[in-house]
Amino acid sequence: MPTRHHRRRFWLVGLVALSLGGSLAVSQLASPASAATLTTAWHNGAFDLNIGGVVSRSDVVLGEPNTAAAQSLQLGNGSLGVAAWAANGFTAQLNRSDTMPNRLSPGQVNIPGLSTMTAASDFSGHLDVFRGALDESGGGMTMQAWVPSGKDELIIEVTGANPNTQQSATLNLWSGRSPSATSSGAYGALAQTWVDNVTNGPSGKTFGAMATITAGARNVSASVVNSTQVKVAFTPNSDGSYRIVVAAPTWTGGNAISTAQTLVGSDTDTATATLTAAQALAWHTYWAGSGLVEMSSSDGSAQYMENLRTLYLYDEAASMKAGGYPGSQAGIADMFNYDQDHVDWYPAGYWLWNLRAEIAANLSSGNYALNVPIFDMYLNDLPAIESWTTAQMSGKPGACVPETMRFNGNGFSGGNNTQNASCATASSPAWNALDITSGPELAMWIWQQYEDTGSISFLQKYYPILKQTVTFLLAWQTKGSDGYLHAVANAHETQWAVQDPTTDLVADQALFPAVVSAATLLNTDSSLVAQLKTAETEIGPYARTDESTKQQLLNPQPTSPTTTASVDAKGTDVIADSYQPTAKLENGENIGLEPVWPWGVVGDNSVVGGDNLTALEDRTYQYRPNQNGNDWNFDAVDAARLDNASQVQADLTAGVEKLQTHINGLANLTTGTNWNDPYLEQSATVATALDEALATDYDGTLRFAPAWPSGWDGSGTVAIQGNSKVDVQVEGGILATAAIQAGSTTTMTVRNPWPGKQAEVVNGSTGAVILAATTASTFKVPVTAGSSYLVEQPSSPTTSMTYAQVTGSQASTYKTLGGKVQIGLP
Repeated sequence: MPTRHHRRRFWLVGLVALSLGGSLAVSQLASPASAATLTTAWHNGAFDLNIGGVVSRSDVVLGEPNTAAAQSLQLGNGSLGVAAWAANGFTAQLNRSDTMPNRLSPGQVNIPGLSTMTAASDFSGHLDVFRGALDESGGGMTMQAWVPSGKDELIIEVTGANPNTQQSATLNLWSGRSPSATSSGAYGALAQTWVDNVTNGPSGKTFGAMATITAGARNVSASVVNSTQVKVAFTPNSDGSYRIVVAAPTWTGGNAISTAQTLVGSDTDTATATLTAAQALAWHTYWAGSGLVEMSSSDGSAQYMENLRTLYLYDEAASMKAGGYPGSQAGIADMFNYDQDHVDWYPAGYWLWNLRAEIAANLSSGNYALNVPIFDMYLNDLPAIESWTTAQMSGKPGACVPETMRFNGNGFSGGNNTQNASCATASSPAWNALDITSGPELAMWIWQQYEDTGSISFLQKYYPILKQTVTFLLAWQTKGSDGYLHAVANAHETQWAVQDPTTDLVADQALFPAVVSAATLLNTDSSLVAQLKTAETEIGPYARTDESTKQQLLNPQPTSPTTTASVDAKGTDVIADSYQPTAKLENGENIGLEPVWPWGVVGDNSVVGGDNLTALEDRTYQYRPNQNGNDWNFDAVDAARLDNASQVQADLTAGVEKLQTHINGLANLTTGTNWNDPYLEQSATVATALDEALATDYDGTLRFAPAWPSGWDGSGTVAIQGNSKVDVQVEGGILATAAIQAGSTTTMTVRNPWPGKQAEVVNGSTGAVILAATTASTFKVPVTAGSSYLVEQPSSPTTSMTYAQVTGSQASTYKTLGGKVQIGLP
């Protein structure tokens, strides 16, 4: 790519404890005292990271059986998800994202004969995330369970059973379900279809859920037990082994038995080694393309956060697959539901706010394909969204993307609830009736993924979303006598129908130039480009309020940059939610920090016309009204963007200790309420915060470890814009390795990791000097696709350090954080 736009994102895995400066100032890396005291994984022109060794550190270990459903462990391939626990031997719930509109489960599997294993005194279990399998043993028996990458099946392989004792396994549904229960030979099936036609805005499509069960063993026979249960009975093989195969493909009707027989094929008797080798290869390939982080600290907190980040990457791959609906719809880990058909919130709807951390973490880890199901759903629904907008938003053109959008593109929320629709003036005031910035945020994420990948074909495909969302944003706002664009809208869900909410202003600031760049790259929409360039000059300043009460409007309209700068200069103001700071607060969002993240228009060095916006946002963070709130709170991410290293660690620790209630790394939404479902959004936010603290380039300048906690070490590899990679290590507060593996030819801007001291850039293979030693605060680095580069201090060259591979050992026990929460069971 010939140019680098202002919204860029680097992946960087691997930093180790950085000694950071003041909590609200640019972080300072320590200078190497001696190359002999540091190690580097840079060796022979490459970064040496043992992928399996690092990933396996984050396995989930069971020292006792996980008999409660809420202790379930997760398996999946992106289209079929499983929650497995040790009730009555072995129980597993099957989940899919395409059983709309209520996300009904295909069923639960139970194998009572495995009680011999789970009740044994020597029981142990292990979720092997490197190969996507659950291993258990005890009482002379073993079990492996996995969901193959290429088939929507759950396979359970058992050894050590009594070869002379008949065994059974059942497939079950429950009250309220009305499947067709059938059996034929070795197969039993439960299948049900329905039409989505009973709520407001139905799709009219036929959906369904189907599961079949069979066994690889002797004397296999299936039968119908009752209207919601089928059973397969069998005798184990002569060596005591047997295999249960449960198929649960997408279903809209047909012959369940024959469909399953075709899908399963020879999987009941194919050699175990053949099946497990294919499973391992699929997961190893995924991990090889993911940005990994290895972390450590004396108190174990770094290892715990690493575990959550790795588990997020595992969970997301097990939940998302192109061609299907997104696996998570409201921050919930829907694909790992263990509570029959119960789903928190509105199962047919998607909340973009609750997907933002997933999208961000997928970008910063380089797993771009995991965002495709999200982007595709909105793109496919775009015509329906435009029709909804015209009908519900005063006839305005373009697309007002509903914050709570039904999967087929309308803003109805909660079945027949017409009083809480999104992007619907008739519902205002309400939670998302005038929340008009979900579309611009979606467009911003698409633009960011384009910049990370450099794929013009990707941008071409999703450009209609950018165009239609900005078209609506422009149409909704009116230019006032003060020369600024104005609108009444929601400050997301926090304030309803208020004047010029901060969310609108920041959406303008981020989206207008992004669409200009996108349209220019695609050589299209010249008139829209001209309109947006004019509109960029008509964006007003954020509302300011006092830091203590947050009730005063300190820059009443009509206002100006001069007025707001004079208010900021007093050092006691913060960014308000809107120009009506006294309006009722309906939710616990920190709207004043939206310019920091995710929009990235205010960063750690933002001074405009002498007005220090970074200092303003530092105060906004310090005096934020909601601290360590719900599982989706972005406190740690905001702290990372503001180079506030100590708060990154404090915020992550506080949030995880408060809400990470499931032993598989998943969370509760909040405290004080009985939320049945496990939530994925907290681990996604942990992953995002860690990546932002490790490296970020949201404004076009690459920063190494801008907010890395001083007591944490870490190493790894991250992909960056243009299909490049960054390899970084920090040890004891010292940046040891900072390598760039260029995937495109461009010029990068890099912030000097050692302010005021010399830094140079050399070719990573030959050692040739690319950029001579400089003390400049930032410097330009010309990079060529296929070449590597080392950013280093001349006094401590990377290649003079002792070589040591980045690796790790497979987890052998459960982990705990502060004695308050845990991953695994003791």
